[in-house]
Amino acid sequence: MPSEAAGLIMAGGAGERMRLSGSAVPKPLVSVAGRPLLEWNLLALLRAGLGEIHVSVPAADGRVRDFARSRCAELAGRHGARFAVIEEPQPLGSIGAAACVAGSLAGSPAGSPARRGDIVAVNADNLTSLDLRAVLAAHRADGAALTLAVHDEPFTIPYGQITLEGSRVVAYREKPSFPVRICSAVSVLGPEAVHAIAPGESIGLPALANRLLQAGAAVRAFHHAAPWIDVNDLAARERAEALVTRFADGFAA
Repeated sequence: MPSEAAGLIMAGGAGERMRLSGSAVPKPLVSVAGRPLLEWNLLALLRAGLGEIHVSVPAADGRVRDFARSRCAELAGRHGARFAVIEEPQPLGSIGAAACVAGSLAGSPAGSPARRGDIVAVNADNLTSLDLRAVLAAHRADGAALTLAVHDEPFTIPYGQITLEGSRVVAYREKPSFPVRICSAVSVLGPEAVHAIAPGESIGLPALANRLLQAGAAVRAFHHAAPWIDVNDLAARERAEALVTRFADGFAA
């Protein structure tokens, strides 16, 4: 993997839904199959061969920061990767911390517009066995400003669906499920996408994608069918445990 690619774990959110579901620890530290979510995501970036990894954390909660500076820094060091913690005094949204990474790989101060590399960004509250190397390779092959990993997620509607021909009922399906194409909260930002974020700006990934589209930049999708789950509450953690157990090879450390 080219050395100018960096990894970024977004772990700066408040995690309100997780707290309300009864968790005593911040969401990035919730354990799934014996590892905190933050550690699972770090391992995914290390498996992708990234030599520099950053994690953004809320400045107000020292528990996530301390875990990142101890356990995560140790794991990164074992793999020969450079590791840095970005503290967010104010929330930067789901992608704003990418501006803090800018410049570091070009040997210039963080936040400099001179960045030349790509950033592979993941969310600490998601788990997936997606091949991040493949996403980065596709991003570069397409020459994209931003690449979004996408997959088809089944959604069950809570009502019965009626199919009509005129006024004649031809089918009645109770609570059918439909696939909806969604972003998997994995993205690759090229320099154009990084430069579109102002230093210190709070911005979400949807807003960044739309900003780039309005500017005529190339935003591409990487469609996949890898196991994926959004772990936003303790009930989702139970499902995540089952997912990691079922697809153990894809989540191997």
